[in-house]
Amino acid sequence: MRFASFSTGATGLRVLKRVNWKVVLYIVLLGALLYYIASKWSQFALFFSDRGVVPASTLAGEDTDFFVEFRLDREKTHKEQVDMVKAVMNDPKASKEARDAAHAQYLFLVDTMGKELKIEGLLKAKGWDSLVFLSPDACTVAVRAKSLTERDVAQIGEAVRKVTKLGLEKITVFYCE
Repeated sequence: MRFASFSTGATGLRVLKRVNWKVVLYIVLLGALLYYIASKWSQFALFFSDRGVVPASTLAGEDTDFFVEFRLDREKTHKEQVDMVKAVMNDPKASKEARDAAHAQYLFLVDTMGKELKIEGLLKAKGWDSLVFLSPDACTVAVRAKSLTERDVAQIGEAVRKVTKLGLEKITVFYCE
């Protein structure tokens, strides 16, 4: 059995060089990871936030508005989803079942986007800037406000219920500044 030593011979020097390169590589990767996290801090903070929302004032850059940023990101994501579904729908190599499933998914996405937009418009007409997150079995509404009264929450819940046909127990309303 032969053991490599850091202090003796060429074998020890090669092991030391390999270890040094690994350490340097790990440090570079760690630095890149920390840089990425720092540049995307608002998104990480949102994910780990207790309230589920990060106030716009805590985002990187004082002129950044979380509601505007989120709407743009949501629009981009919706467009990507619709494009992917359309690609399957229009693919002549896809089976009829796959195209039918893609068509059903397309209708669902368009319906969801329309409902989110309609709810946000209704709430905007009543004076609330909001973000709506709609899933098949629940709806969450984030309202830009310092606080909401029970009456406000009831009005928001009723507007959502009318559009989505969900029961009030499946609608969550919260506020953020």
